[in-house]
Amino acid sequence: MSALPPPTIAELVIPQCLGTPESAAFEQMVAVMNGVAVALWGNDDFVYTAEAELATFQAQEFMENIVFVAVVDDAIVGRVVAEFPLEEDATTATLLVDVVPSLRGRGIGAALLARGEELVADGGRTSVSAFTEHPARTLRPTGRADDVVRAEAGGDGLPADSPDVRFAMRHGYRLGQVERSSSLDLPLPAERRVALGADVAAHTGDYRVLSWWRSAPDELVAEFAAIKERMTVDVPQSGIALDDEAWTADRVRAHETELIARGEPLLVTVAQHIPSGRIAAYTELAVPDDGDKAEQYDTLVTAPHRGHRLGTLVKLENLDRLAEHAPHIRRLLTWNAAENTPMLAVNDAFGFRLHGLTGNWQKSLP
Repeated sequence: MSALPPPTIAELVIPQCLGTPESAAFEQMVAVMNGVAVALWGNDDFVYTAEAELATFQAQEFMENIVFVAVVDDAIVGRVVAEFPLEEDATTATLLVDVVPSLRGRGIGAALLARGEELVADGGRTSVSAFTEHPARTLRPTGRADDVVRAEAGGDGLPADSPDVRFAMRHGYRLGQVERSSSLDLPLPAERRVALGADVAAHTGDYRVLSWWRSAPDELVAEFAAIKERMTVDVPQSGIALDDEAWTADRVRAHETELIARGEPLLVTVAQHIPSGRIAAYTELAVPDDGDKAEQYDTLVTAPHRGHRLGTLVKLENLDRLAEHAPHIRRLLTWNAAENTPMLAVNDAFGFRLHGLTGNWQKSLP
């Protein structure tokens, strides 16, 4: 291995617009991270334009994002993003560390992680989340307990010999949760659509569905904000630290605006309880203007309304609406905690297949 000059770790300024001398480093960072994603996944599922990424990094009202890059010989070779929830009592932060594959194992990731942890400590946060990603093709069946690292809950484990797993453990992180990403080919086979629809119809007589594209109706936005606030309370989180999120109508509108600017507007379906008029469940799809893949964002059924097939109801309706609004979409990706067996069962009924595993790693700072 040839000698490498030590990297320079420098803060990346988020530009106001693209195509200027001031935006060159940001655009380079996006291109480098796209290369990292292609090398990992073997496709362009997680390749994003500079315009889309800029929309997210400029949306700092509810989540502050600070970026530091590693530079070697005037080229960006890695980055760390520190994400800070801006709730008043927040104690958590998230670090996203990436290094170009050809330069891993040379201390660049460690330097970026150390800088990120300094940011977290300086921000007064005490709980850090970091992530590793493991495509399905890199996973293999094993019968030996020491071949995998497992979280406290759920049946999925990460390969113990993964360089990313070893990196996280070497730097004092423990595996708090494994998320399973799953892929669904679209459209659904007709016989599966009919079977799911018949099952839903037999259990959801007290509910009706409402859908919207891009923006929530004014008369529903406040209640929609209230149910979104339940996501950090009702999702499985036995092994991870999460701050409660305060959602208001203004925050919903800001989120919608950000995704429209990314070119990935939301398609949302909710289940409304007819006797009470309250929203009992919802699901969201981020639908790109081009490409063939959409991403499932939140899906939630509130506790009082579980057991009525509402997860299936809203997902099925949202797929029907997706076919109308975006017939170019041919695949759907979704993420669920490995211990969230009810929602995984819903996904299995739709025909989702394993796409990969994501490790949510946790560390406490003094």
